[in-house]
Amino acid sequence: MTSNYSSDQTWVVKYKLPDDQVRTPREVIVTAISQSDARKVAQAMIPSAIIMGGPQPVH
Repeated sequence: MTSNYSSDQTWVVKYKLPDDQVRTPREVIVTAISQSDARKVAQAMIPSAIIMGGPQPVH
């Protein structure tokens, strides 16, 4: 078993764009060490994104 502390995990980050008219958020999958890091990676990938909630690990 690998430790999450030393290895990257895959996360699903839900987001909306400023002009989105739909209720369903978009999703992007990122690889990061932690939940907070996953949020930062997604924000860096899509600077105009409005992150919805916390990133969830992919099982």
